[in-house]
Amino acid sequence: MWLGVSGGASGLAKCKLALCRSMATILRSMSTRTLFAFLINTWLVVTLCVGRVDARAAHLLHHHRHRTAGNAQSQGDPLVVHTTKGPVRGITLQASNGKLVDAFLGIPYAKPPVGKMRFRHPVPMDPWEKPLNVTEPPATCVQVVDTYFDDFEGSTMWNANTNMSEDCLNMLVWVPRPRPTNAAVLLWVYGGSFYSGCATLDVYDGKILASEENVIVVSFNYRVGSLGFLYLDHADAPGNAGMMDQVMALRWVQDNIHLFGGNPNNVTLFGESAGAVSVAYHLLSPLSRDLFSQAVLQSGGATVPWGYNERQTAITNGYKLAEEVKCPTDDVEATIKCLSTSGPRLLVKSEIFATGVVDFSFIPVVDGAFLTERPEDSMSSGNFKKCKILLGSNRDEGTYFIIYYLTQLFKRDENVYLTREDFVDAVQALSPFTSSVVNEAIIFEYTDWLNPDDPIKNRDAVDKIVGDYYFTCPVIDMAHYYSSAGLDVYMYYYVYRSSQNKWPEWMGVIHADEIAYVFGEPLNQTWSYRQDEQMFSRRIMRYWANFARMGNPSLNPDGNWEKTYWPAHTAFGKEFLILDVNSTQVGYGNRAKHCAFWKNFLPNLIALSGNNTNKADESCKDGASTQSSSSLTLLCSLAASMIVTGRLLSSSTARAA
Repeated sequence: MWLGVSGGASGLAKCKLALCRSMATILRSMSTRTLFAFLINTWLVVTLCVGRVDARAAHLLHHHRHRTAGNAQSQGDPLVVHTTKGPVRGITLQASNGKLVDAFLGIPYAKPPVGKMRFRHPVPMDPWEKPLNVTEPPATCVQVVDTYFDDFEGSTMWNANTNMSEDCLNMLVWVPRPRPTNAAVLLWVYGGSFYSGCATLDVYDGKILASEENVIVVSFNYRVGSLGFLYLDHADAPGNAGMMDQVMALRWVQDNIHLFGGNPNNVTLFGESAGAVSVAYHLLSPLSRDLFSQAVLQSGGATVPWGYNERQTAITNGYKLAEEVKCPTDDVEATIKCLSTSGPRLLVKSEIFATGVVDFSFIPVVDGAFLTERPEDSMSSGNFKKCKILLGSNRDEGTYFIIYYLTQLFKRDENVYLTREDFVDAVQALSPFTSSVVNEAIIFEYTDWLNPDDPIKNRDAVDKIVGDYYFTCPVIDMAHYYSSAGLDVYMYYYVYRSSQNKWPEWMGVIHADEIAYVFGEPLNQTWSYRQDEQMFSRRIMRYWANFARMGNPSLNPDGNWEKTYWPAHTAFGKEFLILDVNSTQVGYGNRAKHCAFWKNFLPNLIALSGNNTNKADESCKDGASTQSSSSLTLLCSLAASMIVTGRLLSSSTARAA
């Protein structure tokens, strides 16, 4: 029996020696003629056997070398990993916490989407043979740059920090040292409203999270804006190219992450804002729901009102873009050809024509393939991946968007106070609804009737309107669907304002504030984070990593529990953990009343009010054909009483003043 490559040659030598000794005894007894014939036959047999042994040895040697290279443990260069498409060479870096990681920065996962491929779905890379150096941060996908506040660090920190190019479909992998085996994988999807974002931002650096928690952190670039989401109902502009980039990145992880020491059967997809909405859509999509294990959603969910377009809206936006860049609009193929040859930077500069505070033109579309139905329909019918999720939102989600939209009332360089009149004007300007009845209902719901003229409470109420409607309530909605299905859900409410926050104090705990703490930035000594903030970041990293490893943020890999227990969110208890620097408080029913207003009361009021109606009784008449008389009477009475009460309280307050 051949024992392997290493023993093949020595085993053969011993066989030959034994054969020679035995043959010497036999040969002495043979005649000359018999001896000659025997020697000829023996020579033929030995030659044939040696040839077969050498071939077998060569095959085993090749297999051994390939297996060794595939495990990225080649003796020549341990930083060379042989992916399914070809070898890549990474770099060893020292994280700011002093620990080492192996980083692979810019592994291509798809062909460059250029020329005729600009708006199409991605195509896998062709194989390559020589090691590809992936030691520098890769190019960012072409996108707009935020210059609204000039060089203000609070806004520029989200701008691309590498050169922009259409050749941008790359992976970034951070692997702790020593190289793990079968480690949990955290796969990051960046946000940016689907029109901006990149994996190389400093705040997304995976070195600290990977090294502190011994997990593998992966992120990737995907196309954004019109380059990622143009939809014209044509094979060359099919829509959702950016989402299909994400699907291909997920497949790359499934095919390759074991080569880096990761477990393809334990991949946690996590993202923030548009990244969280992307994660939610992967939970719905038949094309990607089987490519990961569980999910973390930070400030985003499947039912956000800004996450997708219907097909006709997407087509309209596509032709608006064509008009902006002087492309023909009377023939779809001519339109696509013109858009495909236009400068990519010209396209992204021309695509901003949204009309609302959280409204974006080029976003995912219900295409019948990636999204087979409206996300809210998928959620209500239970057509989503059954898995564990961790999700939450921040206390002041709205201020970041308001400061860009209501520039006269909300200013960056001064404190903001709103009179009652300013508050009403702000609500009417921010509301996505045209009905005055609906807008008065919103004003009524968010007025502090004990102090209706308090300028600080009025300001904060505007923030809560935007934050609840566009972010917090959709997150709570998703938690409800999952917990009602009997699945493990862990919810948080992030309420800590970082000492390094560059935005004015009045903006509070803004959108995306938690990201730095998830990735461990406070442990970076080049910043000036306090010690309690460093401990807070360690706690959050441990929660996220425990969820990835164990499916429970409180359960450590050694079987012990975290000091602060994070209870599961249930449909009846609505538990959530308050994430604060020195707090371990558990809450119940976060924003429950206001979210019930948006989800239950307001849709019925809208159905009754019709368009451009100003009085509750007229709204009731308009909706009479679609509502039962009892529910109609109750709802109309409630709406009318809300509005009348609001006006009476406002007038009495004015008289008192």
